[in-house]
This record gives sequence, C-alpha cells and structure tokens, in this order.
Amino acid sequence: MLKSLENRSNKNEYPYNVINFDKIDLDAPIIFFTGENGSGKTTLLRAISYLTNSIQVSKNINYQLSKYSEYKIAWSTKLKKGYHFQGEDFYSFLTWVDKEEKENQLMYEESVKKHGNSNSIGKIMEKGLYKSNTRMMSDMVNEFKNASRGEGYIRFFASKLRPQALYLLDEPETPLSFQNQLTLLSLIDQYVKEGSQFIICTHSPILLAYPGAVIYHFSDTIESINYAEHPVVKDYQSFLNAPERYMNHLFGKK
Repeated sequence: MLKSLENRSNKNEYPYNVINFDKIDLDAPIIFFTGENGSGKTTLLRAISYLTNSIQVSKNINYQLSKYSEYKIAWSTKLKKGYHFQGEDFYSFLTWVDKEEKENQLMYEESVKKHGNSNSIGKIMEKGLYKSNTRMMSDMVNEFKNASRGEGYIRFFASKLRPQALYLLDEPETPLSFQNQLTLLSLIDQYVKEGSQFIICTHSPILLAYPGAVIYHFSDTIESINYAEHPVVKDYQSFLNAPERYMNHLFGKK
C-alpha cells in the first residue's frame, strides 16, 4: 500500500504549481480526491501513476508523465502491480480491439492466399493463429459493445481487477447509473478485502459514501474532510430537497 506522496519541487510551473501541498498521506485502502474541475486531482493521480510505474490501460494518449518526476512516493507495503484507468480508456480499449480484429482477419485472408492449397504445417499454424486471434477479438468486442455503456464499463473494469494491486481511477462514475455505482463499490470492496488499494478522483456522493474511506478536498490546498461536511454532498442534498428553487434561479421563474 502507498504511504505518502511528497512534493519536493520549488518550480513555479506545471504540474507543481497546480495545487499547493508538501506531503499527503496515502496510507489507506480507499482514498478519494475531490474538488472542482481544474483543482489538481487528475494531476496528482497522473503523478502517482508515473511514480508507481502503473499500467496505462489506454495506450492512445501521451500525457508526458515523466514531467511528474519531482514528486516522490513512499510505500508502507509494495503492491504487485498498478493500473491507471482514465475516463476515455473503455472506448479506447474497444477501438483497439476492433482494430485488432480487422487486422487479424486481413492477415488470415492473406495467409490463405499465400499458401493456396498447401497443407503444410506452416499454413495450418499460421491460419490457426490468425483465425483464433480474430475469434478472440470478436468475442471481446461483442461482450462489451453489446452491453449498455454502463454495463460494458463495469464488465471491462471487473476484468482488470486483481488482488494486492494499486488502482488509480479518474472519475469512474461518468458512464454509470446509480445502481451501477453501487455495483462498482461492491467490486472495489471485494478487492480491498484481498489487499488492493484504490485512489479515486470523483464528483460522486455515492462513491464517497464508502465506509471508512479517506476523502481529500482540493481547493487552494488539500484538506481531509468528512463525508457529511463535503460540499458535493451538501450541494446534492440541497438540490434534491428543493430542485424547483434551482430551476427558478436558472430560468428566472418565480
């Protein structure tokens, strides 16, 4: 499990000038980073991803993570692997699988043309490899694409979960319904009990309700905050208690 993240830079430049802090305690199974857009949550999550050599689930975007090198991390217990999930990863993954499926189909067809009627071992092995890969990729596409967006995301996320691993999640609630956010919490809890750690950027009061979680609120600095006192929780409660008040304010009705 991670123990802490420390800012050792005195540079007045990105990413070190995004949020003001010296050291943040990370020694807990579930930690939430919260705050307004642009407050520095994702910046620190990317820093942790770089420093822990976490696997980038999406390979399609270069975030130049090496610029986070002057942050330092400490471990209390080293975890086996780290995985960094970003908002676009699910659809980047589907795009990659779809592309691989088509490329393997083309290679299979080229193999058939190249070998003709030959029954050599090379032909049998080559055709078998490409055909097997095409079938596997097709099954993966169908499994995720034939589900709803939220259900597909849950299945995708569940397929990546391992015991004693670090998971860095950036707003995982985005495609999820109320019920699927509860499902996500249930999955997270299962792997917390198997020694995994989760650090999650979120705006969701549902996810924040996880019992015993450490919640950090990013503003001018980073502060630990109780669930009941969190601005997101209070704002949702206020809206749900009197939505017409907000609508009247927005649209000028009395």
